[in-house]
Amino acid sequence: MKNYLFILILCLSLPGHAQEYSAIKGFVKGAKLKEVTLYKTVDGSIQACATSRIGADGSFGFLLKPETGFYSIGGERLNFPVYLKGGEQVNIDLLETRAQLNGKNSKENKTLYSWVDYAANIRLKAVFFELTRSNYEDFFPEFETYVKGLEQLKSKLRSGNKAFDVILSDYVDYATDYYAIIFLHTPREKHPEKSMRPEYYSHIVSARKYTDDKVLQFPEGIKMLISYTSFAYNEDGKKYDVESYTDDCLSYLGNDRLKGEYVVNNSFRSFKSYDQYLNAMEKFGKYLVTPSLKMRAEAVGTKLYDTKAGGQAADFTYPDVDGKMVSLSDFKGKVVLVDVWATWCGPCRQQIPYLKKLEEEMHGTDVVFVGVSVDESKDKQKWLDFIKTEGLKGVQLLAGGWSKITKDYKITGIPRFMVFDKKGNIVSVDAPRPSSPELKKMLENELKK
Repeated sequence: MKNYLFILILCLSLPGHAQEYSAIKGFVKGAKLKEVTLYKTVDGSIQACATSRIGADGSFGFLLKPETGFYSIGGERLNFPVYLKGGEQVNIDLLETRAQLNGKNSKENKTLYSWVDYAANIRLKAVFFELTRSNYEDFFPEFETYVKGLEQLKSKLRSGNKAFDVILSDYVDYATDYYAIIFLHTPREKHPEKSMRPEYYSHIVSARKYTDDKVLQFPEGIKMLISYTSFAYNEDGKKYDVESYTDDCLSYLGNDRLKGEYVVNNSFRSFKSYDQYLNAMEKFGKYLVTPSLKMRAEAVGTKLYDTKAGGQAADFTYPDVDGKMVSLSDFKGKVVLVDVWATWCGPCRQQIPYLKKLEEEMHGTDVVFVGVSVDESKDKQKWLDFIKTEGLKGVQLLAGGWSKITKDYKITGIPRFMVFDKKGNIVSVDAPRPSSPELKKMLENELKK
């Protein structure tokens, strides 16, 4: 019995994208899979968005409303591209080392697989080295034959969808470079001298490549990006220097977003300390030009951050009541009391009279009172009204939910009071509440230092 599962939740489209269902179904024939996974391309990498059990007869299936673009299907290590825009059927079988279209399919996927089939052996030998015993003696001749027929093949890759045909042509070019490079970067029984390489290798590095972020539309986009910079670095014959390596690799990329993707996906993964993270953010933060890049970079910092007393404070930046962006680091030279709260929090409200009294008592001193509300951004007016009604003083910021500050400081409950010294270091990230005399004593002690 066929077992076509219908996945309707994890791959749903965003407003403005395709609203028709796409159906993907087929059979597993020889592939060693316990289940079939559908992956969505996000920022040049694949992310699992649905899985299908495999029926007794080998059948599997998905039904979804996709965002237009490339998806992949198969297992985590070995998977195959499909193109979805909504409204199409994809009939695809998964074999031991390749995929095969069968039955009704969209023109885009038929065109895509004209190339995927043509490149199947090259991709298998270059990328999935553990499945073959290939070395340069058999790969290079086959690769040269592949390249020789590529332009003729590309001239026939016409689906009738002009936007798709353009991106497919780019995909073919980027993938061909990737297959050539990754073959050299993967384990082999024999490795060639540079002089043994086909002529194609001498033309891979070019200032015309990686000048925009279209490569991030491809499932292997990040792998293509990182392997290209490594290859270009080696081709230039540079002697490895840990201090300059990242800068040198970034010089081969002509687009800030790509530079951001490189540092987040490559450099940031090697950090062992929060100081390394801070140094990298200071140097490369300008390349974090998308919300996704910023979020992924901050996640690295959050994982490395230690909230122990005496350590450097994790900075945060949020808008105040006038929309001005204010950071914790703006107050270096002052003792800072941070109150993490929300308008809907009963215990937070109970502390307000004590907090206002403490502010009055410490008026004229070098203590800055900062309120950070975790109310959602949609509740901004409610937050503003609450501040006015309660007569809250100090610096009031809106975090827009449980965002960076709660992740960095491991805050799972509010109110939370935190004290930072004049140098921007942690005194306590779980300080006494204003209702306790101990908080005032803590602030006064810091003022004396």
